[in-house]
Formats: sequence, structure tokens, C-alpha cells
Amino acid sequence: MSEQVATPRTTFGPERLNALTDGVFAIILTLLVLELKAPELAAGDDVLGLLADNRHVFAAWLISFIAIARFWMVHHTVASTMTSAQTATIVLTFVFLCAATLMPFTADTLGNTRIAEPWSTVLFALNFALVSLALGLLALHAERKAKAANTNHPALGLAKRHHLVVLPIVALVAAFLSFAHPYLALGLLILEFLAVAWWGLVGPGTTFDWSPRRRVAPDQVEQDQTV
Repeated sequence: MSEQVATPRTTFGPERLNALTDGVFAIILTLLVLELKAPELAAGDDVLGLLADNRHVFAAWLISFIAIARFWMVHHTVASTMTSAQTATIVLTFVFLCAATLMPFTADTLGNTRIAEPWSTVLFALNFALVSLALGLLALHAERKAKAANTNHPALGLAKRHHLVVLPIVALVAAFLSFAHPYLALGLLILEFLAVAWWGLVGPGTTFDWSPRRRVAPDQVEQDQTV
């Protein structure tokens, strides 16, 4: 009886995929700022008054910019644990990018409706949830690859749980809250950002290793230095 040899999965280097992701995020951030239009001035117009009248556009830009920056940082953490990319890695990355490229559109809709129309806030919050779920699935995929390679990356478990469960729930609550008070819905999303930032500053965090290998915990750094 002839032995059946398992066909190895096709793998690719992650460098081009990471470069593509960085390029797409750079374009997204550029598209966000393009929505900030200079006011058309007439004789006797107050520049500050016209800018203040467009404060909703600035608010939508700021929230979206912070969210995109946060998603990029988490994606970088996830991608830094992967030394190879499979077909599933590429598919999940493109799903993540597809959801992220919608953010300039939903931010523009939110700003143009002055955050007063509930459905614009609903679309904005659902866009958050979609990006978060895609990123969480990518973290889950990276965690499974790490376990198959007998390596441990605690940051992957945290990213998986937060973006598959916590942030989608927050976004859905914000979407329902939009029908009662759109400003409170956006405030809930901002509160989640601040909580994550606070946890990153004062929680039992780790230090970033920006090389394409892994994140290193501070206690492990000290242990490595004493060896």
C-alpha cells in the first residue's frame, strides 16, 4: 500500500502584503483629510464662525483618524507575529482592507449630516464593527498559525477577544443609541478608544518589538538579559 503524502499548503512571504496594507491605510488617511474643505468667504464673513459651523465635519474626521490609526497599530501587532502568509491570510487581509476603505465614506456621511441624522451614525458604527470583526478574524488566524508553530503570542489572544467581541458589541450599542441621541453614540465609541489607550499606558502591557517577529514582554526582556 502506497503512503499518502500530505500536500503542503502554499505559503508566501508577508512583506508585500504588509506593504500593501500600509499603502492602503496611507490612502485612507489622505481621503479623510480631503473631506475638510476650506470655507467660501464673502465680504464680512467670520472665518472662525464658518469653521465652527463645520465642526461636525472636523469631529467626524478626528474620530475616524484615531480609529484608523488604532486599527493600523493592532494590525501591525498581528502581522508582526506571522513569518509567512497563506491564502487565508491574504483573503482575511483583503476583507479587513475592504471594510477599512469604507471609513472615509461613512465619516463624510456623518459629518455632512451634522451628526444629527441617526442612520448616518448607524452606518458609521456598523463600519467600525465590520472593520473590528475582520481584524479579529485575522488575529484568530494568526493565533492558530502561532499555535501550530508552538509559539506563544499573548497579544494575539487579546486582539482576537477585543475585536471579535468587545468592540463589535460597543459599536452595536452605539448604533441603537443613535436613534435616541447620536452624540451619545459617538461618545460611547470615543470612550472605548480612551479606555483602550488608558489600558495600554497603565495596564500590564508589553513593549513593542517593531521587527517582523513578535512582541516581547518586559519580564521576558529582563530574563533574556540575565542569561
